[in-house]
Amino acid sequence: MLISFIFSCFALALSPGPDNIYLTVLTSRSGKIAGLSFLLGLITGCFIHTILLAFGLNELLIRHDIFFEIIKYIGVFYLLYLSYETYKSEITNFYLEGNKDEIQNNFKKGVLMNLLNPKVFLFFTLFFPNFIYSETISFKFQILSLGLIFVVMTFIVFGLIILFSNFIHKKFSSNNRFKIFAKYFNILVLLFIALLILFTENNLTLTN
Repeated sequence: MLISFIFSCFALALSPGPDNIYLTVLTSRSGKIAGLSFLLGLITGCFIHTILLAFGLNELLIRHDIFFEIIKYIGVFYLLYLSYETYKSEITNFYLEGNKDEIQNNFKKGVLMNLLNPKVFLFFTLFFPNFIYSETISFKFQILSLGLIFVVMTFIVFGLIILFSNFIHKKFSSNNRFKIFAKYFNILVLLFIALLILFTENNLTLTN
């Protein structure tokens, strides 16, 4: 069961999705440090999702649609804010490799984009319980261990994406046309993720 879970995590991390697409755009635009700080934010968000699932706190969002909707719309508005912030920013602001404020900003962005995306919540709730591997080990421990495996696999695959995207950054970051393209493609990716979140519905139910 664990082997199947590892391969599933690898395939999911490698398949095109909002997180790895945005990570590719961000790293190509701003370099490996920006990409790594964003990735650490995503992983932190995954740990939090794992803890919520392990301790049953995800039931709040399932039983009460109002909480689900609040998170969804906060997530949409946050992404719209990031899109506007990107649009208003100077192109040169995208290339502050190693800047402490930018590192913190990208880390925070990774955490919030993960936690304010109800699709991620639905994924953890639906996916992880399918790989419970023991009838004797506690549910909490198994979910936490699965979460750790998921984070490690995500870090490995996304780390490779960062290395590839950083090559693009080194090759094209001095090109003004590439800078302009990267800026507006970044905006499009953020708007695309916002639309995905906007049309996310809570289709989970709990049986007493």
